[in-house]
Amino acid sequence: MVKHEDSIKGIPLIKPTTLLPSLPAAYYLDPNILEREYAAIWRTQWQYLMRLDTLKEPGAFKVFRIGDREIFIVLNEDREYRGFYNVCRHRGSVLCEADSGQFSSNIICPYHQWSYGLDGALIKMPRIDVVNAIEDLNLLPVALTTWGGNLYVNLDSKTSLSLESMMIPGPNVLDNWPLERLAVGHRTTFTLACNWKVFWENYLECYHCPAIHPELSQIVPLYQAGLSTANLDPDHPAEDRVAAHIESWTTTGRAIAPVFSTLTAAEQVVGHTFVEIYPNQYLVAHADYVRQVSLQPRSVTSTQVTAEWLFDPDFLSDPDADLSPAIEFGARVLDQDTRVCELNQRGLAASGRFQGHLTHLEQDLADFHDIYRNWMQINT
Repeated sequence: MVKHEDSIKGIPLIKPTTLLPSLPAAYYLDPNILEREYAAIWRTQWQYLMRLDTLKEPGAFKVFRIGDREIFIVLNEDREYRGFYNVCRHRGSVLCEADSGQFSSNIICPYHQWSYGLDGALIKMPRIDVVNAIEDLNLLPVALTTWGGNLYVNLDSKTSLSLESMMIPGPNVLDNWPLERLAVGHRTTFTLACNWKVFWENYLECYHCPAIHPELSQIVPLYQAGLSTANLDPDHPAEDRVAAHIESWTTTGRAIAPVFSTLTAAEQVVGHTFVEIYPNQYLVAHADYVRQVSLQPRSVTSTQVTAEWLFDPDFLSDPDADLSPAIEFGARVLDQDTRVCELNQRGLAASGRFQGHLTHLEQDLADFHDIYRNWMQINT
């Protein structure tokens, strides 16, 4: 008989009568399923791209690969962002050869020199005089929106889906953090040898935390019991959310930058506030900085991850500012997660017809699977 606790740290636990089924292994291994995901998810949902201060001057551009598609973002003459597929309307050459750069004035195709304005409108076709339906040959746009100093894209240019509707638990949770003012103090990008869903599944449960994240579990007492703080009642005692004398998620447990003055006392005490924006971003807000992580599938067994540490620009301008306690702590957690995510992916491939099981400590993961099944129109 399988034994389980009635409660952990005074929190009653639901006693499961059965284990919930996970997704079959094919959903992490089959390239055909990834192709379906590209169409159903990665071309229809909002996704984080970059901070709004990334491009400095009109004509500056940056290329992004979203699933199996490629787009570029350009800053126009009015210092507004515009996004387009990286394809000339003539015969399909890429317009941006480099991953980033600066257009001198117009967007000029490197193949036959068709030129477009920074608004995507076709301006000129060398040695060709076409007087009808020029607007039909404008660049193919993507939808853009902003939130919290971030730029987001949706490859469906006619989407009616709002970014805010996809935020869990909601867009107002981080209202007291000065997100728009913050600047990137450090950024790292790396590739994991695992399916993108494996990365999310690991993030969404802390069943693994006591063994895999000893340092993090010392900071958050509930993690020592394999429990997540995500769904705790707001009135639940703060000491379960963060250990005594802990100010921030750093190697020392101390805040390294001035605490954001706009936070409530409760927001300062709890130590961490999460927001998820499926399928590609989550944010963890602390009293002195914010860390945001985004991901993109690169193949059925490969995922690119980018982590950014955001600080007040006044703090970053201080020559004595030391970001390393926050960066080293976050990097350590990501390194630990990388190891187990890649172990998970390797194990999924070990048996052709494998299907896992979810315990009552993995309810957030089960909820993510429900969202995924809805996206993919999988009947259960």
